[in-house]
Amino acid sequence: MKRFIQGMLALSLGLGLWLAAPTTASAKQYSAKRGNSVRLIWRKPMKQHQFTANRGYRYSRHLTVRYERNSSVSATTWFTDAHEKLYQKNRHNYAIYYHVRSGNGMMQGWIWRGYLKPVPKPVAPKVTPAYVKTEAAQSRKVAKLFPGTKTDKRLTKLVQDFVVANNDTETYYQSWEACVEDDGFSPKEAQRIHLINSADGSVEGDALTDAYKAGKLTLKDYFSKIAMSKGAPIPYKESGYPAQPAPVTYNQFKGWHIGVATVSSNDTRDLEVGYPTIYVALMPGK
Repeated sequence: MKRFIQGMLALSLGLGLWLAAPTTASAKQYSAKRGNSVRLIWRKPMKQHQFTANRGYRYSRHLTVRYERNSSVSATTWFTDAHEKLYQKNRHNYAIYYHVRSGNGMMQGWIWRGYLKPVPKPVAPKVTPAYVKTEAAQSRKVAKLFPGTKTDKRLTKLVQDFVVANNDTETYYQSWEACVEDDGFSPKEAQRIHLINSADGSVEGDALTDAYKAGKLTLKDYFSKIAMSKGAPIPYKESGYPAQPAPVTYNQFKGWHIGVATVSSNDTRDLEVGYPTIYVALMPGK
């Protein structure tokens, strides 16, 4: 009888520990099935708005990772910077998710907009994540590589928006055209915008990226080899891409307008494009 009671006590203790465990273990869950149940329609940047949420969950970009319940952090004020439209295959309908970040930048994720409640009055100053300053500094360095060019706010915003819209790299041309149109460029202007893109998933590209991250290549050497060598095509017109790379030089864009966007190592936007990524948009001056 004594052994039986001891066994029951041990079982009860073990059961109690098991019941207590899910509160931490379930804070972050991965589900490939959930991720495959949706299809991305579009992803775009959005203006900053403030919300709170006490229902549902936060997710990663394709809903594959589920974070803790929103009710467990219901006092958090969320700040938006992007939104996406997903097609829910099982339900045969669409859903809009907002990408949000906490004021201190420690938490982020995607929340279905139906769970978000707007904050009536600002509760904190506009959030400026640390990576913004880092990327702005690197963008200035890249722009200085092109002597005689003039920084253009519209082109800068265009490539910054393209970083977010083309995050999954699945809809390159569609994302570019959407950003060009959303940012107010006319069709005539769109046909004049050249884009130099550092994204390169080849073996040679990976080797250059590793060398740059290890400090074996300067920013100029890295960008020259991985991007300038591919030329400066006009992505608005897919057929405009040359069959063979047509390398460009930094000096040939004197008098042009320029916009630069980069992704640095301390980026907190949960991006898939990876670090380092550099986009340079160029348009002939008037």
